Amino acid sequence: MTCITRILAVPTVGAYYYEDLAALQSKPTPVADRYTAAPVTPGFRHVREVAEAVSVGLVLDGPSTGSGRCGRVAWGDCVAVAYSGTAGRDPVFRAEDGLATIRRAVAPVLEGRELTGFREMAAEVDVLLESVEVIRPLPPSKGITRRELLAAPARLWRAARGEEQEEDLAPTERVTVERQLHTAVRYGVSQALLRAVALARGVTMAEVIADEWGLPRPDAPVPIHAQCGADRYAGADKMIARRVASLPHALVDDIPAQLGEDGAELTRYARWLKDRIRQLGGPDYRPTVHLDVHGALGQIFQNDLGRVLGQLYALELAVRPYPLRVESPVVMDGREAQIEAMKTLRKYVRFRKMNVQLVADEWADTLEDVKAFVDAQAADVIQVKMPDLGSVHNAVEAVLACQAGGVGAFLGGSCAETDLSARVAVHVALATRPDIIMARPGMGVDEAVSLVQNETARTLARIQARPNPSP
Repeated sequence: MTCITRILAVPTVGAYYYEDLAALQSKPTPVADRYTAAPVTPGFRHVREVAEAVSVGLVLDGPSTGSGRCGRVAWGDCVAVAYSGTAGRDPVFRAEDGLATIRRAVAPVLEGRELTGFREMAAEVDVLLESVEVIRPLPPSKGITRRELLAAPARLWRAARGEEQEEDLAPTERVTVERQLHTAVRYGVSQALLRAVALARGVTMAEVIADEWGLPRPDAPVPIHAQCGADRYAGADKMIARRVASLPHALVDDIPAQLGEDGAELTRYARWLKDRIRQLGGPDYRPTVHLDVHGALGQIFQNDLGRVLGQLYALELAVRPYPLRVESPVVMDGREAQIEAMKTLRKYVRFRKMNVQLVADEWADTLEDVKAFVDAQAADVIQVKMPDLGSVHNAVEAVLACQAGGVGAFLGGSCAETDLSARVAVHVALATRPDIIMARPGMGVDEAVSLVQNETARTLARIQARPNPSP
């Protein structure tokens, strides 16, 4: 039996940035200014920061590990999503904190352990707790008004940034609390566990998943969805040239320029996109147009679902005859409100006999959340955003839950991820067969699409070269 002899952990970086979406959508900020602009979401230091990550390696025993050698190492990358700290997501991930968590909470549990099954060990890591010190306001007393108490968290945050003197703050206390590990840590450690089990068994990660969940042997690629960020014209050209199945995602981080006050700019872009697909792709290329608006339609229409529906209809007409998906047309203040709004909007779409598909992302952060959206039939497609779900086994379960509930499964992720986490996503997709997989990391299009395509091709070739197991 293979054992984990040691855990390595080093600070690394993601392929894009963490960005404060609330700040960007409240006031358009030029890219050049984002690196120094003040944030509004707690945890950010600036509106845009290089995505921090931690590579965690499980050193496995074997003939090459004697005499102080470090033989087989299974790596995974701890990294979060670009828009951290919004819609119920964990705050911005800091490499320093991740290293401390791995040393304090993960290493004692895994070092010296025998590798059993991925599913079992990943689930164990996913529920680990760590003790941390936090600062919180003192309970109210006669000397503190209710207004002062409610204002304390914001004032603490301003003080941390040097905008307020400590003596002006409401009284606080430092306490020790137990909390679940950051989703980024659970994500990265589970990647390493999946690779370790695959190495020990001499198979691909896709085969490990298929075997442990009783799924068919992976035998075909999954259609690719690409994202281009704010470079929505040149990026779309690259996607069309590469003939991806779904495009262009795009970003909405400058609402006046990208949507306009009444959505006219977005409709104009959709019309351009249709014409460009025809020009570059030819008559035999029929991708799905997938627009992620990050709740911006709700913002410009004050969450009036009737007006949002009108904009969806305009977009549907603009891209016809190509299929249309719109992700997160509105973003509400909580999961239940989000489910209700998406469910109502979906009813409106069906009543009008429209064909646009609604995609849920925000507030579908955990496996429990995904199941709640499925049970409510609140979306046509759900983005299973892998870094948000923590351990990789949750993403497997989420895709299968979507399929069981008759909801489309979009195996998503983030531009802020790394090459390692993107490769793991390919194996999850090959084993679980979602409707589409997001190409990542980064926003350059070419790199992410080629990584996903090539990892898919190599993995399938390796599986197909192996004799079929006996019945």
